[in-house]
Amino acid sequence: MSGKTAFENLKSGLEQAISHAHGEITLETRTVSLPDPPRPMTPKQITALRKKKLHMSQGVFAKLINAAPQTVHAWEQGRSSPSGCALRFLRLLDQQPELAGQMLGIGRQRSA
Repeated sequence: MSGKTAFENLKSGLEQAISHAHGEITLETRTVSLPDPPRPMTPKQITALRKKKLHMSQGVFAKLINAAPQTVHAWEQGRSSPSGCALRFLRLLDQQPELAGQMLGIGRQRSA
């Protein structure tokens, strides 16, 4: 960060917005592509991800994704479904299961 206080950053941003609104400056713009919302996952897909791709118990999987074990159990039984951030994260783990190992520190040398 630039060493400015939050107030100074906010003030600077507002001053730039006002200058832009008055046509005094041109602000940098970027075009970005946002991903589509993730497709829902079936209970079988969630169970397969956990067991076959990640080789984890419900408890370890729950800790990995920062969810209660009861939540994972409910997803796998079809009593509830992951949504929002949880669903996006599950889809990411499904596409790149090696991320789980990276998050758990598996495969990295640990310094003494």
